Amino acid sequence: FDTIADFAANAGIVPGGQRAPPDALDLRWVGALLYKNEVIEETGLAAGVLDHPANGVAWLANKIARYDEQLNPGDIVLSGSFTRPTTVKRGDVLRADFGSLGTISVRFV
Repeated sequence: FDTIADFAANAGIVPGGQRAPPDALDLRWVGALLYKNEVIEETGLAAGVLDHPANGVAWLANKIARYDEQLNPGDIVLSGSFTRPTTVKRGDVLRADFGSLGTISVRFV
């Protein structure tokens, strides 16, 4: 399924601690391996998000500008997921491996 709505298929985010300037790499080629309990559940490539993750952010900025709103420094914008949603239950551990950008994990209690 596909959704286009604010947090329509999202229960929360786990932000990473490492930042990379957007011009430091070609964001279209950022990939991820999503593990659930150490088994690969999903894989994806950022180009799957409107051809480039920045395209969704640009769309949002243009859309809210019509209402005299703007994106501000420090705002967190989720440009779209390049993996499908994954169901979890208590005790599951999800780990996303973004290669050279690092990994992040969350345990559900």
